[in-house]
Amino acid sequence: MAKVLQCSSGRSTLMEIRIGYVSMALAIFNNTPSSTFTYKLFSQRPREEAMQRAIEVGRKNLEATRRILYYNAAHGIRLFRLSSSLIPLATHPEVLIDVAEVYKKELAELGGFARLHDIRLSMHPNQFTLLNGKDPVVEAAIRDLEYHAALLDGMGLDDSAVINIHVGGVYGDKASAMERLYEKFPEVPAPVAARMTFENDDKTYTLLETLEVCERLGRPMMLDLHHDWCNPSGTEPLDVLGRIRATWGGRPMKIHVSSPKEEKDFRSHADYINPEPLAAFLRGCREAGLERIDVMVEAKMKDLTALRLAEDLGKIRGLKRTDGGMLKW
Repeated sequence: MAKVLQCSSGRSTLMEIRIGYVSMALAIFNNTPSSTFTYKLFSQRPREEAMQRAIEVGRKNLEATRRILYYNAAHGIRLFRLSSSLIPLATHPEVLIDVAEVYKKELAELGGFARLHDIRLSMHPNQFTLLNGKDPVVEAAIRDLEYHAALLDGMGLDDSAVINIHVGGVYGDKASAMERLYEKFPEVPAPVAARMTFENDDKTYTLLETLEVCERLGRPMMLDLHHDWCNPSGTEPLDVLGRIRATWGGRPMKIHVSSPKEEKDFRSHADYINPEPLAAFLRGCREAGLERIDVMVEAKMKDLTALRLAEDLGKIRGLKRTDGGMLKW
């Protein structure tokens, strides 16, 4: 059993840290879960043949995902973000694939494996999935969110498997844009909304603005530390940790971490993670009494970065690495 440490407040704490990564494992040769089939290619074939091709590409991507989950289980990585491109053309208005029905067997198997090995899964639609734009944009966003939810539902995952998006655009008036989000959010089907989180971004919506949105909508806030460095709100994340934590309810809090590529390209992600700023934040989380925090690595070297970060953190006094991507403090 891990030793229970005394925090500065004198209260005993034991915090579990899970390190995960995004989309694909570089250590697995020739195994992408994001193979594509464009609508241009689709439209050049007879519809039935094209539909079967799109479905088969999706099946190939799900098989690649299965291999990644096996790899994660073998390497003690219990946090993973699925590719949003698993099923090509699934939401294209001229195609529309019922992913829950077509891939019922494959999704059930993936979800069963993830639950068996306690691997928390999530998804992150692209930057065009916005709920505070004009109607066509919002309609497309809701269709995309329904697709992501159908995949997670098909895997039989609970609502700790989240779908994360950004607050959205400004459209010349940030206050009005935020109000439009509040107006549009009820249009998202309740089972889909139950999985949603909102993340502070690197240019527009700060930590505090995003936190306000999450508190008003009753959704968890996905804190991105790197985005906060790029687009600070004037408040340190640890100063509002209690509020951020509260938005998660009973679910484990999850954050994103990346390191700047270089000073002149500060917003871009580096290949690996500088552990020191993250360690400082994690120390504050431990002292605040968090029992668990999940850390999603957004870095070019993906699984290799996650494992190196866990190794680097494990060298810090008091932080014990208990598995490939698992630590206790």
